[in-house]
Amino acid sequence: MMHHPRARLSAYLDGELPADEAAAVERHLKACTECARELAIMNQLGGAMRIPIANHRSVWDGVHRKITRPVGWLLLLAGSALWAALVLIAWWRAELTMEWIAVTGIGSGLLFLTIGIAHEQYREWKSTRYKDVER
Repeated sequence: MMHHPRARLSAYLDGELPADEAAAVERHLKACTECARELAIMNQLGGAMRIPIANHRSVWDGVHRKITRPVGWLLLLAGSALWAALVLIAWWRAELTMEWIAVTGIGSGLLFLTIGIAHEQYREWKSTRYKDVER
């Protein structure tokens, strides 16, 4: 009757056995096809477990970008409309200069960029699971 070292096959596969025990398992594997087959199955399973799992975060990042893209366009349109309204008001009052156009354009752009960033941070804060954890 042959002793099957099934409990040590996993340790052998991972290289955790001392040299003398590893040599004994190797000798047994040469003589026992059942244990050799079980070791091959364990090796295949171990290889399947080592394959990196696809990063699902990239999928959610894509979904998030598609959801927030309209918000960005709305902010861009609102900023452009505000800037155009300010330019028209200044033109109507005859106070229109190139410096004023540049300053109001940059100012309204920064304002709506800040609003967009604040909106993004708020959405991130609202959806995080760890916002209520105290250190």
